[in-house]
Amino acid sequence: MNRVFWPLAAMTLTQAMVAMALATVPVLAPALAIALGVDGRMVGIYTALAFAGAMASTVIGGALVPRFGPIATSRASLIVTALALALTALGSLPLVLFGAVAAGLGYGLATPAASHVLARRSPDALRGLVFSIKQSAVPVGGLLAGLMVPPIVLVAGWEAAVICVAGLVAAAGLALGPLRASQDDDRQPGLAIAIDAPWQSMRLVLGHPILRRLALTTLVFSSVHGSVMAIMVSALVYQADLTLVAAGAVFSAMQAAGVIARVAFGWVSDRLIAARPLMGLIGVAIFAAAILLANLSPDWSIGGILAAAVFAGICISGWPGVYLAEVARSVPQQTVGAATGGTVFFSFLGTVIGPAGFSLIVAATDRYAPAFAIFGTAALIVATILLVGHARGRGREA
Repeated sequence: MNRVFWPLAAMTLTQAMVAMALATVPVLAPALAIALGVDGRMVGIYTALAFAGAMASTVIGGALVPRFGPIATSRASLIVTALALALTALGSLPLVLFGAVAAGLGYGLATPAASHVLARRSPDALRGLVFSIKQSAVPVGGLLAGLMVPPIVLVAGWEAAVICVAGLVAAAGLALGPLRASQDDDRQPGLAIAIDAPWQSMRLVLGHPILRRLALTTLVFSSVHGSVMAIMVSALVYQADLTLVAAGAVFSAMQAAGVIARVAFGWVSDRLIAARPLMGLIGVAIFAAAILLANLSPDWSIGGILAAAVFAGICISGWPGVYLAEVARSVPQQTVGAATGGTVFFSFLGTVIGPAGFSLIVAATDRYAPAFAIFGTAALIVATILLVGHARGRGREA
């Protein structure tokens, strides 16, 4: 049990902390926007910049992990993310935007490192569950940000909230130190890192039929997920007329639903439904959730708003562990880090173009509904491709 438990605990902690860091600015966006004199509805630009940084580092991470080890890479991820977030507290718009990119650079290192160590330590029969437990840390990070940040903003100001989160993230990086000897034991210190290492990861993905399909899926699903995570608090404040604290609580409930969904979907993919058709069904649910969110208004009861947010958290946040486990299943152990980095590049690409595109649609129409409808429809199209492709594959086997 210890073979799986401690690596999983370490990677889950890392993922939760970097996710909390990236969720902090979107959660405090209404307060930060006033301080900086910008439109709070444009917070998607921050998330887009963060994941642009993550795109660059995740493909490099696939090469760094074998040389330095997954724990060392994870510690670097946490320290870089914490320092980058701390720049936001200086209250300068250029530094906030630079900090977004830098925080993304730290965030992007976490996933290849986690996939390397978990693919090595987890049994095949539990891989979907193990990866989903680790990925459940992403909504846990959002939940923590939603619960912690608004009260700190009200009591001590938004700068104090940013510093508190940055401090927690840095402390987590220090806490991983004792695991390095046992979990970085397969590192290759003399391994040369090729200049074209990022492109090797991309070639691996584009040349592999299953990885190509997974890359398309995560590109679209991540664009929806990243958009909703980036704008949800602002949408609840501006569209549903909630207070910042109430919006933060609803956001946290959505994240809590995502935690449960990720673990549940991981179990389902191991026991009941294969990963790719399961992701097709989730895509249909994402479309339904987007239509619900498009119709939020001040006329909705708090119970109705909460129910819509929980449903969105289940389907929009529930799929990443299933996808990452399928990546690990589809390639040899020695290429899991590179394959993960290559496919996660497309995931982060979706999180770059999604929130930025969502914010631009909102700015152009002065409404959230068209953006929700467009992004939900994109998920439905990918879901149809997955389900039809699976049905055709079963037909050929018959």
